[in-house]
Amino acid sequence: MKCVSETEQRQAVADVRAIILAAGQQAAIMRAVAGERLFGSDEADFLTVGTIPVECLPTPPEELAQKIDGIANVLPEADVQAQDHLTIGGLPYRVQSVREKRWFGVVTHKVVSLVQVHGR
Repeated sequence: MKCVSETEQRQAVADVRAIILAAGQQAAIMRAVAGERLFGSDEADFLTVGTIPVECLPTPPEELAQKIDGIANVLPEADVQAQDHLTIGGLPYRVQSVREKRWFGVVTHKVVSLVQVHGR
C-alpha cells in the first residue's frame, strides 16, 4: 500500500526543484583530471565540467565539529561527486559527500556536504 500517489510524488519533486531554482545560485563543478596523485589530495589539476543550480547554506556553528563548512541542495539529476570542487558565490569548496534525499520513495534532491578549500 502506497502512502502517497504518483501525482503527489511528482508534485513533491517539482516543489523542491522550484525551491532550488528560486535560490538563484549557481555552482561551477570542477573535476580532477585523471592522473597520478595522492588519495584525497587537492593537489590535482581540475577542469570545469559544468554548472548546476544550487541552494547553498552556510553551516551553523554546531556542525563545524563535523568538519563541514556548508551544505548545498542540488537537483536529483546533478552530476556532482565526492571529491569534486564546487565554486559557489566565489568561494571554493571540496565535495565531502553526496546523499540522495527521498520522500516516500522518490528522490526529491541531493544534499552535498562541503568543505572550504583554502589557498586555492
